[in-house]
Amino acid sequence: MIVKSKLKAFSKEFQLSKAVETDLVKIYRSESITRQPLSSVRPKYKKRRSVGGPTALVFSGGGNKGAAQIGMLQALIEYGFRFDFLVGCSVGALNAAGFANNPTLQGVSDLKDLWLSLKTEDVFSSSSLFGGIRFAEKRRSVYSNSGLKHIINSMLAKVKFEDLKLPLYVGATSFNTGDEVWFDSGDLMYPLLASTALPGIFPPITIDNMNLVDGGVLNDAPISKALELGATSIFLLSCNTVEINKPLPDRPIETIIESFGVAIAARLKRELNNLPEGIEVLVGEFAGPYNLNWKDFSHTDQLIRRSYEEMSRFLRKNYDSLTDENSN
Repeated sequence: MIVKSKLKAFSKEFQLSKAVETDLVKIYRSESITRQPLSSVRPKYKKRRSVGGPTALVFSGGGNKGAAQIGMLQALIEYGFRFDFLVGCSVGALNAAGFANNPTLQGVSDLKDLWLSLKTEDVFSSSSLFGGIRFAEKRRSVYSNSGLKHIINSMLAKVKFEDLKLPLYVGATSFNTGDEVWFDSGDLMYPLLASTALPGIFPPITIDNMNLVDGGVLNDAPISKALELGATSIFLLSCNTVEINKPLPDRPIETIIESFGVAIAARLKRELNNLPEGIEVLVGEFAGPYNLNWKDFSHTDQLIRRSYEEMSRFLRKNYDSLTDENSN
């Protein structure tokens, strides 16, 4: 694992990782920051710093790869890290909502059990007609969102934003205006369905006369929203790492989804390399397995385990540098 920084003493060429063994957790700092702990982090048994703004935990999109966020999250909570608010888009919004409802190791365990129980047909309704014909039909989406509704109800039945233990901000995309739309109050169900409405795959959601689709269309890794909300320390759980030299997909829909991921990674790269003054971001990246089919949930255990191992390895090596007692 390599800690990456924009400080001169720690500078390295930006490179998205392919190998599981290297570069899967990185730290980015704006140029003015000196070598110091992540501000506002509250590690177990250590005092919170008295300077700096809030700490945000940000969950990216990533479809079935979102299981990896559970492993990263488990490692962070085991090491005692705490957060002031959560931001999520797409599948990351679902994970963030579940954790915001119970921000403890038990809450993480509940999310893990939910992910391990999922099968393809639980998310994507089965049909013998799936294929090119369904994309050509006059319809809003290839699949209904009935599976997503059931998943949300299973962990957050009748829960509102105001009931959550931690503040949560859920992002969607307005199909009408092309703007980001953020939710932080009221019912959780429809904002979560909007945030996960992958265009063409799940139907758009209408809220307040706005037709909304997946939040990841505009801001899949929404560190910009965390910054807008005043965070000076950000933990990003990312699931859209670009695989270097990956072969072209075999199917058109897979090419579309993979290209979407390339655009997402490019925006994140620009934002991380142009952080405002006084900001620090820890990024945990997807640790594989790679070449997953977008509907394949058979590798969930492996996804969770690998991401947990990588984040734990990073924290074992760098925990002291992230905590208050070692501030320079």
